[in-house]
Amino acid sequence: MKTVTLELINEHHLEAICVLANNPNISRTSGVPDNCQPEHVYSWIHSTHAPKSEEMHFVIVSEKGVIGCCILKKINYHVQSAELSYWVGEPYWGKGLAQEAAKYALQFAFESLKLAKVDAHYLKHNNVASGYVLSKLGFAPDNSRKELPVAGRFKKFTGDVWTFVSITRQAFETRQHWIL
Repeated sequence: MKTVTLELINEHHLEAICVLANNPNISRTSGVPDNCQPEHVYSWIHSTHAPKSEEMHFVIVSEKGVIGCCILKKINYHVQSAELSYWVGEPYWGKGLAQEAAKYALQFAFESLKLAKVDAHYLKHNNVASGYVLSKLGFAPDNSRKELPVAGRFKKFTGDVWTFVSITRQAFETRQHWIL
């Protein structure tokens, strides 16, 4: 039973996304900027709908309305790869909704975009929940990349590292019948 769906981001999502994303608990471990404003969301909308875009921002929708976003970014059709990112509004944490939404984004990446591999990364110590979601989806450590010490606005997490993981189309297809 589907509890969430994905919709390509559009202007009618703007207000709901700003309300959820303008939360320091979201921006502290994600690519969402601190104090997320309408101009940030407009840039996501425009990057998604630009011709030959390398980004696709999906809004996660439940019976409660907009609850977060799933993003396929760094889409490279030549090498058939992309990077998955996601965030869910704090009221919806711990309900399995990020995992369900990410699964649908992966289905889209592999079935519609015909990608061969999707990468992701998370803060090893300060976003354990995201690592758990990715693991449940079948992501495995990306042995071609070493953990990367935090920098920039994430430097406040002294001693933390970005952990890189990936999943292939074949691994996803093998697992998807029992995910969730």
